Amino acid sequence: MKIKTIFAVVVLAASAKIYAQQSGINILEKDYEISRKAKKGYLGGVEAKANGGFDMVYFLPSSRKKVKIETYSFDKDANLTNTAKDEWEVEKVKKRWKFFNFKGDEYSTQAISVSSNMGGKLVYKKRQIKAKYNWLAGGYVKRIKMLDKQRLANENGDEYLFGGAYEVERDSAILVMGYPVNKTSSAFASMDLMKVSNDGVIKKLQSVTTASPMTPIFSKPLMDDNSREVDNDDFPRDWVLILAPSKVLGGKNAGSPVQFNYLRISPEGQIKENFTFNSPSSGYRILNAYEKDGTVTLYGMGIKKEGKFNDEVLGMTVSPSSMDSEEIASTKSAGGMFGSINKLSGMISGKEEMMPSQVALDNQLDEKKYDDFIITRIQNGAVNFAKTTPMAELNQKAVAGADMKKALEFDGKKFVTNNFQILSDGSMVLCVQDYKPQGKGFGLPGSKMLNTLAGISTSRSGTQYDRIYKGLYMLHFSKDGSLIRNYTVQLDQKNKKGFFNNSPMTADNFPATSYIIESKDGKSLNWVMEMVKAIDKDTSSSSTMNFDGSSTSTTTTSYSPFYSIEYGKLDLANGKSSEFRTLGDLEKKKYYLYDKHNRIQIGDYTYFFSETPSGDRLLVSRMNIND
Repeated sequence: MKIKTIFAVVVLAASAKIYAQQSGINILEKDYEISRKAKKGYLGGVEAKANGGFDMVYFLPSSRKKVKIETYSFDKDANLTNTAKDEWEVEKVKKRWKFFNFKGDEYSTQAISVSSNMGGKLVYKKRQIKAKYNWLAGGYVKRIKMLDKQRLANENGDEYLFGGAYEVERDSAILVMGYPVNKTSSAFASMDLMKVSNDGVIKKLQSVTTASPMTPIFSKPLMDDNSREVDNDDFPRDWVLILAPSKVLGGKNAGSPVQFNYLRISPEGQIKENFTFNSPSSGYRILNAYEKDGTVTLYGMGIKKEGKFNDEVLGMTVSPSSMDSEEIASTKSAGGMFGSINKLSGMISGKEEMMPSQVALDNQLDEKKYDDFIITRIQNGAVNFAKTTPMAELNQKAVAGADMKKALEFDGKKFVTNNFQILSDGSMVLCVQDYKPQGKGFGLPGSKMLNTLAGISTSRSGTQYDRIYKGLYMLHFSKDGSLIRNYTVQLDQKNKKGFFNNSPMTADNFPATSYIIESKDGKSLNWVMEMVKAIDKDTSSSSTMNFDGSSTSTTTTSYSPFYSIEYGKLDLANGKSSEFRTLGDLEKKKYYLYDKHNRIQIGDYTYFFSETPSGDRLLVSRMNIND
């Protein structure tokens, strides 16, 4: 959604209502008419207080040394009780609030990226980064220019094949794993873990012996319960790197297709865990690694092809670049009359990243048909269990909502996952949404040039609006990974295009995000879904700083998705689902969620924070999770 601060010092008017939806959940809602005095800042976070109330903390445009802060206090019934203004030193604010990432209005620095070249050899490239702080969004807008490249080699002159990379932004360094190779031999007997600093210094940290030639099939930082609120760039988690035998590298000496290698590496480069395990499927696509209470849970899907290797079944699953999708996109040459010449020049010089991003790879992998869901539990340096659930079992244990004639059917292809949680009893939930390919139209491959010429700027988890997202499934697994039930909901987004603004995308081009809020007694779950309800159109003019010191003025038309909430209750004992309702009086007032910090749970209550498109009213919605 379009990020804007919607609260102000003076609350001009407020109204309240309490109602019980057919979902069985009681909701208290209060909305406020507000002024625009604080719009130039952003909502930094929402904090719970000992008395059951909460504070909304706003950061306003400030200097490099001191930060202006406005705090708005509410009681547990969502009544505004106090407002306060203050000014703190930057370092004090950073210690007090982890979500504050201000380093000055502008900064310029050089950094390193590591990636594979077209021949598979590791190279590192220098990046020049210029960043300007956006006080509306609470983050930096960056421009990245690729500079020279250099091969990655050890003291013997051996080059490396890519084996995984993890950028630790906090330390201005990248951890890299790779096989050393030279012109005469390539034994693939061991991999080197290296640390590449931003000044180009390469330090070998440790060698890792492998039973056979391997390639990375999973390479991500650990997720945890705080991942939603605390960014990994500022507080890096451990790196989980999983390797699988490679038919491409090993040939006849590739080893067993299911003997994988698990590595857990600290941000400082210490190998904390290193062991082999037998995967339940050679075609195991691991989506994430989630840590809670001293254990790590891997979840994903598998394709059964006896005797085949992971790289034969799935192809490339890990991007051979340390840069994320937005950074890779920023290296691309501009279009226009000389676009093709510039692109070719960028490819030859290495100043354009030619490797696919992780998002691009994931979009390709989403198209495959999977046989099983797989949950693997890591505990005390070994696999505790690896449980597979055939896709057919989802339909056998499917549950329909109270307003549905029958449960949705799931075929195991063309779907994405959007949330994983471990509940208080150790059971797990995984939320899945299927999609179908979009037909011909604006926003599809081939229309990117039209978007550019029209000055249209859009965004989603991918490059094009080529999917229509449909049904949502919440899979409830026992603590040993067995499927208990599959709760299904049919979402209605197809006619939600926006305010008659000829948007290039519709609401159903965006996947929903859902999560579970447990009841206090553990007998029911509140299933909350954040989904796009409308598309907003905004036209703005901006000045962009160039690397030569000049600036370029552009007028951009952007379309932003506006999110709202649908929610319902799941009766775990009886396996029943309520109807699902939309939070707030959507049809009359059109409230949409803040982009960040839009909910907080305090005791028996969960509070949600929404705004009108114009930002003139605030809606606080309180859900009692134990009703």
